[in-house]
Amino acid sequence: MKESTLAQNKYPLSGKIEYNYNYNPRTSIIINYFTSLETMIKSINNFRYLGADVELIINNDKAKDSDKIMSILSHRNDRLITCNDLGEKRGYHNGACISNASDFLIFTQDDDLAPDNNEWYNECLAEFEKDDKLGMIGLLKGGINYCSENSSTIYKTAYCSWLATGPLMIRRDVYNMIGGWSEEYSQIGESDGVADADMATKVWLKGYKSLLLKTPAVNQWKRRFERGDGWGKKEIGECVNRKERIKLNRNIYRKKFKDLQADINSRITGAEDILQ
Repeated sequence: MKESTLAQNKYPLSGKIEYNYNYNPRTSIIINYFTSLETMIKSINNFRYLGADVELIINNDKAKDSDKIMSILSHRNDRLITCNDLGEKRGYHNGACISNASDFLIFTQDDDLAPDNNEWYNECLAEFEKDDKLGMIGLLKGGINYCSENSSTIYKTAYCSWLATGPLMIRRDVYNMIGGWSEEYSQIGESDGVADADMATKVWLKGYKSLLLKTPAVNQWKRRFERGDGWGKKEIGECVNRKERIKLNRNIYRKKFKDLQADINSRITGAEDILQ
């Protein structure tokens, strides 16, 4: 893995010799903003505990509140993209395209609150460092045989054929290798559910592993902490349009991977135990 370099410019237009810009941060954290401004701002403040080797990229898919967001993006490597309801996975991919990260991309939602420490991040780095074939880590949930009658959902540390956003961390070279987020799971502005499962599955097909990591440090992440639109888990789950789009997306996933599931499971250590 490359060591990052904090640049010192020789001929600064500003007159300041110390530019304090990291040309090669190790990790990019990419947030897609649409509803949860206050929660996202809290997370941005908490991400500062990760140090200067992490850059923040916000995709403002609401096309509003840019002044409020910029007021907190005070570091040289912080960046803001403004769009208008392109959808979550396109927001993540926008951020990935401009990332300077040498090693990792982290995708997280604006209503998930990051811990106010660096323990979870260091634990993820440790997992990647001890296994160069580990391609992706999820911090929420995962399982085996997504969208099949013999499916599973788990919430403990295990290798999984699918992972759910909340957040996801992936090697940047693996992200590029699998082609990033798949386009077929939504139209503009529709639910992207299942695109995260798709990405974790593609990691296995490229010869890498997807891991669900659940530790006390990871569990400090607060899922669906607070949304600006007043919706909670119940309201999100009852949204008819969202449910219909996810149903369609599951069918897309099932058709895409149904003939490959046995092969994928054969590569996963502990898959038989999960299915029992």
